[in-house]
Amino acid sequence: MSVVEMGQRLGLRKTTAYWLVHKGCFKTVLVQGIMRVDIESFEHWYANQTKHRKVDGTPPGEALRAYSYSVQEIAELLAVSDYVIYTLIQRHQLETFEVDTRMRVRKDVFEKWYQSQTKYRTEEDRKRDAELESSSMTMPQMARLLGITRDEVYLILGKKRNRGVFDIVVVGDKKRVTYESFENWYRNQSRYQKVTGKISGLQEELKKAEDSACKTLLDSERTSFTPSEAAILIGVPQRDVYRMIEEGILDSFTIGKMIRIRRASLEWWLSYQGEVFRREEK
Repeated sequence: MSVVEMGQRLGLRKTTAYWLVHKGCFKTVLVQGIMRVDIESFEHWYANQTKHRKVDGTPPGEALRAYSYSVQEIAELLAVSDYVIYTLIQRHQLETFEVDTRMRVRKDVFEKWYQSQTKYRTEEDRKRDAELESSSMTMPQMARLLGITRDEVYLILGKKRNRGVFDIVVVGDKKRVTYESFENWYRNQSRYQKVTGKISGLQEELKKAEDSACKTLLDSERTSFTPSEAAILIGVPQRDVYRMIEEGILDSFTIGKMIRIRRASLEWWLSYQGEVFRREEK
């Protein structure tokens, strides 16, 4: 095809089309003194770049995406910001390469790093994690449930007689205790009691209103909530939600700069801790 035809395929001006030729992006031949672009080499170039797109809508970079990720693709995969990915690349010295001045990471390099950690998760693994989260609690949650410190929780878990009693799972770089193993332990001891609190008449009315809001939110198919929505769900001030995130009581993740709290974590709180923050503080 002629250089002009190549430019038309990409929706480029004549000068930009010739610029690609002079950059050596694809092979050219002279036919009766007129420069023409080798179609096979053009398609190979097109499949290995993402900057230019054909006007017919055929997506570029098919071959490139088959063996590598862009920073933006990894960020979307892990539900984090681009900045986090650039930081991870630098911190872990992940091998990268550039295509049209844009950084990319080979998929085998990414997979090797991904399998070496548990903090960052893909959507598929987040779904599996959600199943584990729905059947387990964090150490701070166990501490809250029993009204003790986290140090005491670790002492309980570390006691010789409790070895093999608690089932520990790791989700998002955090160790968790399964509810089933906790309840088995709880039934066979008498020293610790779950925390409960009495709710005054006014607080009972507030709880009913909150329960109505909770039902509206939890009846949806959403898997995560904002801090303000979480505050409504568990009936506490929003500042307490942020504090519980910092202490690891509520499991959260970020999408860009937005904090999201996992549904399973809030459902656990509603089931086991809903009354703790509603106690009269005297």
